This record gives sequence, C-alpha cells and structure tokens, in this order.
Amino acid sequence: MKLENLRAIAEKYRDSVTGNLGVGFTDLQTGESFSLMGDCEFPSASTFKVYILAELFRQAQEGKFKMSDRHLLTDEVKSVGSGVFYNLQAGLNPTLQDCATLMMIISDNTATDLLFDLVGRDNIKKNVIDALSLTKTKCDYPCKKLIDIYCPDTDSYRNLPAYLCQVPENDSTSPNDMMKILRLVYEKKLFTPWVCDEMINIMKQCQTNSRIPKFLPESVEVAHKTGTIDKVANDCGIVYSPKGDYILTLFYNGNSASEEEYNRNFKGMLSDALLADISRDIYEEYVK
Repeated sequence: MKLENLRAIAEKYRDSVTGNLGVGFTDLQTGESFSLMGDCEFPSASTFKVYILAELFRQAQEGKFKMSDRHLLTDEVKSVGSGVFYNLQAGLNPTLQDCATLMMIISDNTATDLLFDLVGRDNIKKNVIDALSLTKTKCDYPCKKLIDIYCPDTDSYRNLPAYLCQVPENDSTSPNDMMKILRLVYEKKLFTPWVCDEMINIMKQCQTNSRIPKFLPESVEVAHKTGTIDKVANDCGIVYSPKGDYILTLFYNGNSASEEEYNRNFKGMLSDALLADISRDIYEEYVK
C-alpha cells in the first residue's frame, strides 16, 4: 500500500536523528492518514501563527473589524526576529490584511504581535483551540514574550523545559492537531468557506520555502507555514500535487537532540535539509 510506503519513509528519517521528529500525513482524496509522534507536543515556533490567522478571519467574518482597517505601528509592539516591521519607523498604518500577509509569508513577528493583541489570547483558545478540541496545542504568548522565554541568557538552549514542552504555558502544538485544522481549512469547514479561502490564499504565498516546497516541482502549489526557533524547525501545509492533494506536517525538535546533533545543526542546516528531504521523498512516492 502507498500509505505503508509513505510511513516507511517517515520512519527512516525519524530513525536517522536523535532529536524528536513528528510527522503527519493525510491523503485528502482517500482520507487515509498516518502520524509519527502525532499526539506529542512540539514547540510550535511560528506555526502558531496559523491559529492566530484562523481567529483573525473568524472575527472579521463576524464583523468585528474589516481587513482593510488600519492599525498604527508603534515601537512598543515591535518584536525582534523575523520580518521587516521591526526595522521600519514607527508611524506606519498597515491594514490588517497587510499584517496577516506579512505574518504568514515572511513570518513577521511584529505583525504577529499586533494581530495577537487584536484578536486576544483567550479568543484564540476558546474559538480555535478548544472549539476544535486541539488538546495538544497552546497559544499563550506573542512573539516578543516567546522569544524572551525561549532565548534566555545562557550558552545553550538544549533541553530547556520550554523547548521540551514541560511548562504550563507555551506556544506548542502537535502533528495531529495541525493536520486537523489544515484539513478543516482545505474542506472549507473551518468557520465559513470565506475564512478557509482567505487562509489558503495567504498560505500559498509563503516565501520561506527551504523545507516542504524546496525540492518539489515549481508547478506544485504549497499552502504552508514554517516555524523556527534555535534548533527547532517545523513546516506544515497542504501540497497540491498532480496526483492529488495531501497534508504534511513536519516538526523537528533539534533542542531535544544529542549534544553532537544539536551543535551540528548550525543555523538550521541539518534541520532544513531533513525536512526538505522528507518532503521530497514523500512527494515522489505519492505521485508514482
């Protein structure tokens, strides 16, 4: 069976590393799926922005605001890390649509924090996480606070409790939880079809493409979101292959790896290659 072959590919890569590797796969034509460490919590890094995006469009659909509304960029909301807003002067008035786009396609942390504050942590939990029974998911922190917690003043972040998801509050998720929300989005069953269409449209524009899409043919669309912090590397999305569409969720926790593997993963070189190779092999097997 094709599914067994796909699982074997994932298991081969899981056994090649010491860091925890979570994989989720769903064939959107047949509904068949498998996962490795599917219900284990992983640091979500920027993949938690999928949950923010869902709540943002849910509230927009309800008329709480328009995506064309503008919000002032202030120095107080700026967050270090990925993106461009941090390097721009305060006083800009981007639309919510601008912020959502930057949050998803270049993982802008400042845009993320603006939207996180707008929609509210409690609403993300109530309307997305709890409503969908995403029992292995937490979305407690904006990027600024997450970075403070995940990047303390120490020489190594290996095996710190937050990275191992051993803390009561976190930004974390699982391969199965992410598969669940992506399947609802694909099937246009998350809130309303408009919400789903808007989410997919933005996620197809993602520009951080060194993982799931890297070795796929240029003609193949991928609606996805990556996440990176220290040696954590994630990528989760929908692949639109010529033989059918499928969901692939990849979570590599390099902070749980051996010291040798942790140190070898300089600037994510090991983890980027790992996820790109898994994606390529799964794609090639799927389209046979």
